[in-house]
Amino acid sequence: MTAKERGVKNFRVLNKQELTDVLKNIGDQKAVDAIVAGAVARWKSGWGKGKDKTKAKA
Repeated sequence: MTAKERGVKNFRVLNKQELTDVLKNIGDQKAVDAIVAGAVARWKSGWGKGKDKTKAKA
């Protein structure tokens, strides 16, 4: 909830370590943006892979 109150976007896709780093560096917006961008890219890369697994089983 602290990340949401501080205006961090996409905080739901951050892992615990990334969230800790973001909250430590909240004054340095470039660092926060870099961490969040990495987490979003990781999340998007995994998007849709579950659907491919179900097709392979059928």
